[in-house]
Amino acid sequence: MKEENLINFNGELISANVPVFAVDNRAFRYGDGLFESIRIIKGEMPLYDLHVPRLQHACEMLKLELDKKYTAAYFKKEILKIAKAKGLLENARARLSIFRTAGGYYLPKSSKAEFIIEIRPLTENGFELNERGFKIDLYADVEKPVSKISSFKTCNALIYVLAALHRQEHGLDDCMLINWKSRIIESIDSNIFVVKAGMVHTPPLAEGCVAGVMRDYILQLLARLNIPFNETPLTLEEIFTADEMFLTNAIHGLKWVGEYKSKKFELNMAKTLSDAMNKELL
Repeated sequence: MKEENLINFNGELISANVPVFAVDNRAFRYGDGLFESIRIIKGEMPLYDLHVPRLQHACEMLKLELDKKYTAAYFKKEILKIAKAKGLLENARARLSIFRTAGGYYLPKSSKAEFIIEIRPLTENGFELNERGFKIDLYADVEKPVSKISSFKTCNALIYVLAALHRQEHGLDDCMLINWKSRIIESIDSNIFVVKAGMVHTPPLAEGCVAGVMRDYILQLLARLNIPFNETPLTLEEIFTADEMFLTNAIHGLKWVGEYKSKKFELNMAKTLSDAMNKELL
């Protein structure tokens, strides 16, 4: 077995080439599950403690029954176990997927949960801020519904798949998504922040965006740095009148947006926050 081809399935390291799903797997059939994307840097997971409450809340909301041994400490150990086995403790991304065990139609036969951990290498050292600003546009073909589960990273990701195809077709770096009120809520894989006259703005979770771990961290960092911010709905008009715009996620940190259509954005706050974040976490 090649070590680089391993996955962690319910605590057992096995080859990724070994089938672990039957056709009635509920994540495949119904998107019945969730996942966390976790950054590993120098054998540590600097934001792991922020992933835990989101994971626990999502499992409760989706009524997934975790084995008693599936604690935060257990998952941390299992993630680092496969990262070590693959020689990827220095710089990698982990994906922890949790899903309901197979069986049933819409009504499951059991709500017991299983999990898979995958590890992939990264080339970025730490959380590197991009030198070239992202070129983004709006994806408005499908609106994201707002509900009690819209803040979770579930296995149902069709809107993000369609937005990613739109990004590819138009030669973009990312796309903004909208909710049913046509307000800006997030991008394909990141939360959105804009800066206007020194004030940082980001959509509240009630608008339908994912409760991003890096979003949570940045809000805490802004408070520690005494930088004014608020959580407020964002319209396209506010995007056009903003001085700066940046995206955040747990894998890549902050990414500066350079342009949206004819609008050009400056780079100031994103660099300040990126420098402060790397100083705190690394």
